[in-house]
Parts: sequence; C-alpha cells; structure tokens
Amino acid sequence: MARTLVRRSALSTALISLFALGGRAGADGITLQPGQKLLAPITFKQLTVFPVVQTAANRDAGQYLTLSDGLQKKLVAVSELAGGGSVNTLLVHNKSDKPLLVLGGEVVLGGQQDRILGQDTIVPAHEQLRVQVFCVEHGRWSGGRHFESAQGMADTKIRYRAKYRADQSQVWAEVAKKNAAHGAAPSTGTYRNLAAGDEGKKALDPYRAAVGGAMAKLADKSNVVGIIAAVNGRVTSVELFARPELFAAYREKLLDSIYMGAADAPVVDKAEPPKPEAITAFMQKAKVAPAKKSLETKAGTTSESRGDGVVSSTVRSPAAAAAPVYESYQAAE
Repeated sequence: MARTLVRRSALSTALISLFALGGRAGADGITLQPGQKLLAPITFKQLTVFPVVQTAANRDAGQYLTLSDGLQKKLVAVSELAGGGSVNTLLVHNKSDKPLLVLGGEVVLGGQQDRILGQDTIVPAHEQLRVQVFCVEHGRWSGGRHFESAQGMADTKIRYRAKYRADQSQVWAEVAKKNAAHGAAPSTGTYRNLAAGDEGKKALDPYRAAVGGAMAKLADKSNVVGIIAAVNGRVTSVELFARPELFAAYREKLLDSIYMGAADAPVVDKAEPPKPEAITAFMQKAKVAPAKKSLETKAGTTSESRGDGVVSSTVRSPAAAAAPVYESYQAAE
C-alpha cells in the first residue's frame, strides 16, 4: 500500500505515513470493530501512534463517568478499607447516576500509599466496589483514608505488570526502574513525580508536542475512538472505546502512558511503522486465546485473554449489543 511521509511537528521529527484500514484487514481476521477505521500513523522518534476513528454509530449509547471527573466533582470517593487498609484493595464508591468506568493503570494519589488500579471495570451507579490495586509508592504507609485525585496513567509496562501479572514486587521494580531512567528520586519511591511532576513533564512534553499536536490537527479528531501504538516498528498496545466522547475523556492519560512507555527505549534507525497485517496478527494472538471472565458487576463484565505474547482485557455493558465499552491489547513483556 502506498505511503506518503509528511512532516507534522515543530520539531520536524514527527512523520505521518498514510494508509487507511477499516473493518477487516488481511486474511487473519478482524483487526478493528465494524465501523472503525485506522488513520495514518504519526511517528516521533521511536514511537508510532495510529488514531482509530469511528465511521458508523455504535449501538451502545451508554453514558459513563470517568474516575478523574468523578473525583473532581465529588461524585466518586476512593478510600482505604476500614480497619487500617490493605495494600492491594481499595473501596470505590460511585455516588453518581451514571456507571463509572475505571481502567487498570489509573493512578490515584493519597491514602496510605499512592496506588494504581489493577483492573478495567464498571462500577454501577450508587454502589460501592472493592477493587484490586497495586502500590506505586514503596516507602510510605501513613496518611488519611481518602484519595484526593486521579493523576495520569502508569506507563504501559507498569500497567501490564499490574493488570496481567498481578505482581506487586514487579510493579515496585518497574516504578523504580522508570524513576531512575528519568532522574526522579522521590523519598518514598512514588510514581507521582512521573505521573504529575516535573520529571514526567520533561520526558513527556516532546511527545505531547509532536504526537499530540498532530492528533489535534486531524480532520476526523472528533471521531477518534482509539489508538494503536508501536515502538521501533513493533506493535505494543491497542486501546479502543465504544464512543468518541469516552476516548476523549481518557485520551491524554492513555497517550501519556504510551509516551512514558516509549521514552526510554533506544531509537532504532530506519524502523518503519508496522503494516496492517502486523496489527492484525498482534490482535489475533489474543482473540484466538480463550476468554476468561475476570470481574462482573451489574453494570458490566470484564474478560481477559492471554495469547502468545499478547494479552487483552474487554469490558462489556449488558446494554451493549455491538462493540465493547472498552477493549485493550498489550504486548506481554
């Protein structure tokens, strides 16, 4: 397929290679949901991001609250368990009239330790749910019960270790590794300096300017429902939402997570963006694996698949007859 390379950033290093993909791709099966199309890739340094746009309305017309918005508006409370708390469990109280979508890897600050959410799930309106979490702050167990804010999304490698390996020691090790790579040395070993501090801003700003700037100029920017990422030509993650409004609510968090995951990877010269068939093959590795229900509430069901080098998580609403509310594919590394 023909490609056109176009300069799109002030740094003159963000490239766009043009091709489009919708519905089915290659002989291996469905790459995207029907009514979705892959846009031209945006490449900066070692990172390539493919925006995915919606070309047909989805049947799921549900309205979902996000964790950041809910905490900011006091419609959601996140707190330690009563009786002293638990490192790997928090209580999420959705006080709103809408179901609350939370994504594995979202960072919450406060409580006894900063944490990241360990699973994708939907918390029903006006209900409380105990959720699996992982500590991203090794040197503190003190403070109040409540979490005041959700700041960013942990980088892709930390998300993988929390969501699919469920290993606290690996999460701590990856946080320490990432802090060291970007010169962050907080006294408690917390990830918050990268999620919401100067060290994170320094690492992320070049990617925000190049990739984020290019996405802001897309003619179809209001119809974007997801992103596919690759590092040095290798597909690393796929993030797809049922509706553009829902993707928009998570866009900056997810992009920052992808940027941070790529930022300390060496740049491989002449690495080209992956072709459609490579994206198809990546997703198919998870699609052909058995799906296992990992969490269920009356507002939604989360299932996971573990394929050959690729894992996935899918959240479905009982009311959604078509595409999932959210689906994520990630390289197992």
